[in-house]
Amino acid sequence: MEKNKMIHTFGDICNKSAVEIFEKTTISDILIESKGMKENRKLKVVQIGGPLGVCIPPKDISKNINEFENFLNGNMIAFLNDLFCPVDYMRFLTRFLIRELRIDNDNTRKLNQLVEKITQGRGDIQTLEDIKKHLVFGKTIAEKRLADIFLFLMDEFEDEVLEHILDKKCQTGICRTLITAQCINACPAEVYIPGYIELMKNDKYEMAYDLMRKNNPLSFICGKICARPCEDRCRRKEIESTVGVRALKRFTCDLVVNNKEYTESKLDFNSKKIAIVGGGPAGISASYYLAKTGYDVTIYEASHVAGGMLAMGIPEYRLPQKTIDDEVQLITNLGVKIIKNTRIGKDIQLKTLREDNNAVLLASGCHIGNKFGPESENIESAVKFLKEVKIDKRKTIGETVLVIGGGDVAMDAARTALRLEAHVVVASLESFDQMPSKEEKHEAKEEGVNFLNQYGIKTIEIEGEKLLVTLKRCLELEKNGRFDPQYDENDIKTLKVDNILMAIGQRSDNTYLDEDIKTINGWVKIDKYSFETTAKDVYAIGDMYKPGIAIKAIAEAKKAAAAIDEALGGNGLYLGEEIEIPERPLNCQMWEVEKAVEDIVVPKNLANNFELVSKVYTKEEAKREAGRCMRCDRNSIKPLHLK
Repeated sequence: MEKNKMIHTFGDICNKSAVEIFEKTTISDILIESKGMKENRKLKVVQIGGPLGVCIPPKDISKNINEFENFLNGNMIAFLNDLFCPVDYMRFLTRFLIRELRIDNDNTRKLNQLVEKITQGRGDIQTLEDIKKHLVFGKTIAEKRLADIFLFLMDEFEDEVLEHILDKKCQTGICRTLITAQCINACPAEVYIPGYIELMKNDKYEMAYDLMRKNNPLSFICGKICARPCEDRCRRKEIESTVGVRALKRFTCDLVVNNKEYTESKLDFNSKKIAIVGGGPAGISASYYLAKTGYDVTIYEASHVAGGMLAMGIPEYRLPQKTIDDEVQLITNLGVKIIKNTRIGKDIQLKTLREDNNAVLLASGCHIGNKFGPESENIESAVKFLKEVKIDKRKTIGETVLVIGGGDVAMDAARTALRLEAHVVVASLESFDQMPSKEEKHEAKEEGVNFLNQYGIKTIEIEGEKLLVTLKRCLELEKNGRFDPQYDENDIKTLKVDNILMAIGQRSDNTYLDEDIKTINGWVKIDKYSFETTAKDVYAIGDMYKPGIAIKAIAEAKKAAAAIDEALGGNGLYLGEEIEIPERPLNCQMWEVEKAVEDIVVPKNLANNFELVSKVYTKEEAKREAGRCMRCDRNSIKPLHLK
C-alpha cells in the first residue's frame, strides 16, 4: 500500500471525511480521527471495502489498516453502531448479488429465500444449517466474499441470529415483519404501548392498566422509574420529540391503582407449588404470572419490605415505598404469599425448598456493592448507603462526600447525600455526555451535585478522620472495543473528603446455592431460553445471571414463568381476557400538538426532603400527549385492506 493514502469514512460517525492513513495507522486511529460514534452509541461492526468487503468486530480495531489492503480498492471504511442488524445485512447481500451484480444462480437464490424466511419469522434451526450448506467458496470472488461475511455474522452475532429464529424478534427493529411497532420492540417486556395509549384516549383507564399488566405487572412502579427504552425508538421522535410513554403510564396507573376496588381474574389452584427466592421485580413479576395461572406461590424475602432493589436502592424522592406496596398488594390479592425476614441458606435451606415445591425460582438479585481501597467505615458501597437511608431511615453522612461512578446508582447516591446536607462531588471515568445515566445526571446537576468527569481513582489514604483521594485523568475508556481505561498518570487532582460512596457495580450472594447449581464468574449458569439452571426444576432470572434494568427482569419473569408452566405440564400462562383496542381515526392535526413535558421539580430546600420530584400529568395533558401517538402498530406495519 502507498503511504499517505486517503480513505473515506462512512457510517454512524460524527465526522464523515477523507482521512489520511500512514504505515502504522490503525482502525482505531481512523475512528478517533472521525470524532467517534454519533450520540455516544456503541460500535458494533467495522466494514472495510464496501458491501462485499470484510467485517471487523470492535475487539479488532487496534489492527493496522494495512492488514486489509486487499479490500481497500474502493478506499472505504464504515463504522456501524448497535442498531446494525446482522440478519438484515445478510438479506441485503443476497439481493445485492442477484439484483446489482447479476449473480443469479441456484445458490444465491436459495440463500436469499432462506434469509427472507428468517426475517419473516418462519425460520428455524434447520434454516441456519441450510444456509451453511449453500455457501459457495470457489465460484466467483463475490460469492466467496459473501460466504465469508455470512460465516462471520452467524458466528459473531450468534445470539442475535438465534433470537430472530427462536423468539421471532429483531432487537434493532430493522426486520420490519418481526415487529409491530418500534416502541413495543424496544421494550424488553414488549408492552403493547400504542394499545394502552389508545385505550387512555377513550377514557378506558382500567382496561389500559389491564393491557399493561399482560406484559408488565409492575406498571405502576415503572411509571415512575422505568429507563424507557421505548422512547429512544419512538418514531414521533424522528419528526420532533418522543411521545411521553412513561408519563402516560404513570398517569393511568395512578388513577387505577389508587382505586381500591381494582380486581382481576385468575385460574383455580392446580395443587402445584412454586417457591421464589427474592421479592424484587423479577420474583414479584414471576409470582404474578404463576399465581394467575393457578399455582400456589410463596416468595421468600430476606428484608422486612418487598421490592428488592426497587425498595432498597431507589430513593423515596423517585419511588415511594407506598407505590411499591400498593402494586405488590394487588399481586398478593391473587394468593401470592410473601414471607419476609427470611434468608435462604440461613433460616431455610434451599434444599428444603426444592424438596417441598414442584419448582424453585431464584431471583435474589445483586445486593452486594463492589468497593476497593483501605478498610474504613467511611468508604461504603452506594447500594448499602441507599438501603440504609430508605429502609433503615439513616439520617447522617459526612459534610463532604465523593461518589465514584457514572450510572443511575451513583446519581441516586449523590442526590441522597445532598439531602443529608453534604457537599457532593461525583467522579466518573466518562465525560458528562458519555455517563451511562441519562436523565438522572441532569437532575443531579440541577440540584447542586458537582461533577469531576474523566477522572478515576489513583490512591485513597486515611488522614485522621478524613480520606485523601488522588484522582488521575482518564484519556479513553475503551481499547480494542473493550472497557480498558487509559490514564495520564501525571494529570492528577486531590480531594479531602469525609465519605466515599462507590457505585461501581454489584454482585449477587451465591452462598446459599446448592452444589449442583453451577456459576460462571459469579453468575448463575442458565439455559438462555428456559432459564433453568444446571439443577433440575431450579430456575434463575434477573440479576442472578445477568444484571440489567428493572423492565429486563420483568420480561424474563414472564418467560421463566411460561417455561416453568410448560415443564410442569401446564397449558400456557393465563393472562386474562383479550382486550379490544379501539380503532378511531387519528387527528389530522396531530403534528401541531405540542409535547406535554414530564415536570421535575427541584425543591427549594433539599435538606431531608424526600418528597417525589416528578409531577404526574393533568388529565388534559395526558389526553393531549396520548393524541401524539402515531399508532405505528396499525399505520406502519399492518396491511391496508381497502373495501
